[in-house]
Amino acid sequence: SVHYAQRPGNEFTYDSTRTLMDGGVHSLTLRRYAGRVRWETITRYAEPGTELNDLGFVTLVNDVMLRNQLSFASVQPSSWYRRGNLNVNAEQHWTTGGLPTGSSVALFGRAELLNFWGVELYYTRWNLGATRCITCARGGPALRMSLSQLISFEFEGDLRRALQPTLDVEFVKGDDDRSWRSAAQVGLIGRIGTRTSIEVGTGYERKVDDSQHFANYGGVLSDTTHYTVARLAQSTLVLTTRLNVTLTPTVSLQVYAQPFISSGEFIDRREIVAPDAPRYADRFRSYGGTTGPVGAFTSRQFNSNVVLRWEYRLGSQLFLVWQQGRGDGSAPGPFAPRQDLGRLFAAHPDNTILLKFSYWMNP
Repeated sequence: SVHYAQRPGNEFTYDSTRTLMDGGVHSLTLRRYAGRVRWETITRYAEPGTELNDLGFVTLVNDVMLRNQLSFASVQPSSWYRRGNLNVNAEQHWTTGGLPTGSSVALFGRAELLNFWGVELYYTRWNLGATRCITCARGGPALRMSLSQLISFEFEGDLRRALQPTLDVEFVKGDDDRSWRSAAQVGLIGRIGTRTSIEVGTGYERKVDDSQHFANYGGVLSDTTHYTVARLAQSTLVLTTRLNVTLTPTVSLQVYAQPFISSGEFIDRREIVAPDAPRYADRFRSYGGTTGPVGAFTSRQFNSNVVLRWEYRLGSQLFLVWQQGRGDGSAPGPFAPRQDLGRLFAAHPDNTILLKFSYWMNP
C-alpha cells in the first residue's frame, strides 16, 4: 500500500503482471553542528518503485523532500535559564512527478531553567499552499489538504531528584476547524538508589477527524469506484509502566507493561467528488443517504515484556524474555475505561517465552 500504483496520475504505472519492482533512495545532507548558530540542509529522493520491506518497514516512497533548519544554541546561563536552544525549520515534499504533497514550517524552543527543570514549546503549520495527499483515498485520486496547525508544551522535572515529574500537552486543528485533537500525558520517573528506576505514566487523547478514510466501494481500477471518508470521533487511554533493575554489573532485569483502550465512532459518510477543490466542503458529497453513525470500534489491548539479561562473558549475552498479550474483541461500545479495563484483564492471555543467545568471537 505504500505505492498505490493504481492511483490516477501516479508516476508509477500499475502492471498486474510484474513480479518485482526496482528503485532506490538517494539522500544528501549538509550540516554545521558547532558554535551558537547551526544549520542543516537535507534532500531526499525516493523513487516510486522502491521496495525495501523485505529488509525493513518503508512508509514513504515516490517522494522528493527538502528540509532546511536553522538553530540558535546558548550554553551561557542567563537570569532565568541555564542553557537553551531555538530551532526554525521549513520542509517541502513533492512526488517524483512534481505534485506538491507537503509544506510546513515549525518553531521549536527548549530551555533548562535555573532550578534544572526543562521546558519545551513546539509550534508547526503544515499543508501550506495547495498540497495533496496521495494515500488518503487508499488508491484513489490525490486529495487536496487544508491548513493544519499544532502547538505542544512539555515540562520535565529536575532529573537529579529521586522523583522527576513530566507533563506533555498537545493541541491540533485542521480541515477548516472541522478536525481537532487534544492530548495530554503525565508521568513520574522514580530512582531508588543507583540500581533501580521506575517510570509510570498515563496519556489521554480525544480527537475528531472529519476526513478519515472509511471505505472504497465499486470495482477496483474502474471509474465507478466510490472513495469515501467519514467523521471519526475517537477517545484513547494508555497506561505505561517501566521498571529497570541492575542486579549486578552483568545481570539486569527490565519490565514493561501497557494497557491500551480506544473507542471511536464514524458518522457522516461522504464521497470524494472534487479532490482538488479549493474549498474543503466542495471536495465531498453525502454517500449512502445518511449523516448518522455508519460504524464503530473498540480496541482493548495489553502487552507486557519481562527481560532478564546476563552478560556471561565480555561481549556475550543471554536474554530470557517473557511476553504476555491480552486482547478483548467483544462488540464495540462507548468509551468506558473502568469497564474496558475489566474486560481486558478478564481476557485469556497469550504467553510467549523467548531465549536469545549471543557469543562474541574475539580473535
